[in-house]
Amino acid sequence: MLGAATLAIATLAGVLAAAGVALQQLVSVAAASLCAVLFLIPGLYFLGYSRRLASRELALVHTAAFVRSREAVPIEDLAEELHVSREDADRILRTAVREGHVRGRFETPTRFVAERSDPPQPRRGP
Repeated sequence: MLGAATLAIATLAGVLAAAGVALQQLVSVAAASLCAVLFLIPGLYFLGYSRRLASRELALVHTAAFVRSREAVPIEDLAEELHVSREDADRILRTAVREGHVRGRFETPTRFVAERSDPPQPRRGP
């Protein structure tokens, strides 16, 4: 939202600069152009940052879903699923656990077991 608002202000400043050119107001053109540049740079930064955050969240949610769909997951399988290195897959999984996307434990340094969210079924019979 912040990136979009900042880019909108930069666009408005660009329109004002174009109007200043049409009216042959050199000082207005310079001021509006300066404002456009000053808002464009942070606007692009905010937009890129928000996209990175969205990608990060998507990777964490996908990791949690992948891990929950299996009883135990070797880190190598997760790395293959995410198309990243084993070290990156391990880091992503640890982040997903730390931020609460998935619960579980590492059986070994290279094998993760997710907690089941299904409630235990009552035993039947004698």
